[in-house]
Amino acid sequence: MKKIVLAFIIFIQITPLFAQTNLFVTARSGLNVRENSSLDAKKTGKFNYAEKVTVLTKTDLFFEVTDDGKKIKGQWYKVTGKSDNNEELTGYVFSGFLSQPKQKETFNFLHYNDNFDYPVIGVSKGSSFYGFINTEEGRNYLKGDSIEIEWETGVVYIAGDGDRKELADFILTTKKIKNGKVADFRETYKKEIKYTYTHNYTEDYLDKLYLEVENYIVNSNNELIKKIIEDKKQLGYTIEEKTVDGEDITVIGIYKSFEGKTTTVQWLSYYPEFPKLYEIDL
Repeated sequence: MKKIVLAFIIFIQITPLFAQTNLFVTARSGLNVRENSSLDAKKTGKFNYAEKVTVLTKTDLFFEVTDDGKKIKGQWYKVTGKSDNNEELTGYVFSGFLSQPKQKETFNFLHYNDNFDYPVIGVSKGSSFYGFINTEEGRNYLKGDSIEIEWETGVVYIAGDGDRKELADFILTTKKIKNGKVADFRETYKKEIKYTYTHNYTEDYLDKLYLEVENYIVNSNNELIKKIIEDKKQLGYTIEEKTVDGEDITVIGIYKSFEGKTTTVQWLSYYPEFPKLYEIDL
């Protein structure tokens, strides 16, 4: 009997964290707090979604719960923070509903997006897409670049919704791991792609469109475009507004310029809300 009790005491021994860690509640409905590390323990309160808590100790008592059909693994953490009635509360919670500490991973860069309340870097990994809050100026990556991102979870406040908080991932550091096709293209082609337009577009619109057209050219299977790049002839494009099949769209005409003459080699339609380019026949 004594051996069994001793083994049990060793199993539930709480391991202090070397440094206190601040995490956030990820459960939309909030996170229950208990007086000790057991599902049978008395509930002493609750933390709201996106509330910051300080992790005091971890128990290494791992278990699994099912939430909305999804299995979530975690362990008991002893934490302290502001409860849903705005009082200091200390107790045990399931770590599966807390944010992760600092993380680092490699992604493929897609684009910058400043159309939200917070500037965002869009990236992909495999078939999944992610957005990270980008608070530092001067980052200058091109589509397809492989970049390492270190980030941590934080809180953003949604404009127009009062004090409603949402969790988001904030970039801490970034580092280019490898050039993508666009960066390699710029280093070898060594020419600006020229363009002309007739409508009153903003500089921001033109800059974003340039990047989309450049990315299309780099990844195009059009043999004429490949040959132009290989021969380092001058590439360019026109930006026009046309009605195609009863729809008003922005049309891009990619052309080759040689001895003062231009030859269109591919027509594209552009949808800035995505943004996306599609090949079309005119």
